[in-house]
Amino acid sequence: METLLLFVYFLVVFYVLYQMALDLESRQEDRVVIHVEKEFLKNQTQRQLDFQKDAKHIKASADKFKFGRLQQTALRLEVGTQDTRGALNSPDAIALKALGIDEEGILSALAEKISIRVSPTGKQKLRSIPFLSIAVTNDTSDMQVYINWDHSSLEMFGAGNRVIRSTPNMPRDLSQPQIFSLVNPGQSITADITIERNYFFNPESNRMELADNLVDLKDRVEFSKMPDPTTEKDDIQPLYTLDLMIGIKYVTQPNSSLLNLLVPFKFTLEIAPDKIALPPLRWLLRRIGKRNRPQKSWFWGQ
Repeated sequence: METLLLFVYFLVVFYVLYQMALDLESRQEDRVVIHVEKEFLKNQTQRQLDFQKDAKHIKASADKFKFGRLQQTALRLEVGTQDTRGALNSPDAIALKALGIDEEGILSALAEKISIRVSPTGKQKLRSIPFLSIAVTNDTSDMQVYINWDHSSLEMFGAGNRVIRSTPNMPRDLSQPQIFSLVNPGQSITADITIERNYFFNPESNRMELADNLVDLKDRVEFSKMPDPTTEKDDIQPLYTLDLMIGIKYVTQPNSSLLNLLVPFKFTLEIAPDKIALPPLRWLLRRIGKRNRPQKSWFWGQ
């Protein structure tokens, strides 16, 4: 009798845990994470800078930087002064040195900066993304930044696509060249872009209209097959690559040459199913959860 009662007790506990696990599984919300390959972005940009003699004092870095209240992954071009000795003897540098900051940190803090970031990145719901948003911030005193949209491209599924900047009144003929975007010293711009084939001409409104989203994350995940939410293995795959053509020119040096950079933002998609935090329930779902049930099984009556 004691053995029977003990068996019934464990059976009830197992059933309660199983129902808890199924309830938590039904409330799980699958998500994905969009990553920027920061090392690739930094190295490829720096290599282009190193080959241009007028860009020797510009240093590329790619990391998460603070923009207002948010931290976003961005490419940052630090425009250091060519007069290093003069910069280290400035009043601001002396004040930073008194705080114990080394020379490299002082030069980085005093350097003028150009920041380029592309959204969305980070954790995302399974949703449609109509555009990529590009933000360029020019925190320099004498440099202009040009964005050449027609010489930029977006690669998806191995095919290159012409980038189209979304404007309130889209031109009727997309074969016409797009106007450069200019970011003057102390200014910033934000632009939404997609690819040319996502537009169609609407004769009723007499303008180009968006016919399709850039990417549907839900369709992409379903096409890729959602991984087992109880496993610890990461599922990361290529998403798209944006090659953004920019030019940089000194305002105070009319005869200076234009620095050209093809900035390569390479994005990957991490499929991150929602996981149950409690290890026993995660173990239970790995074996008998609804997501992991075999399609044909005598146990489940299928």
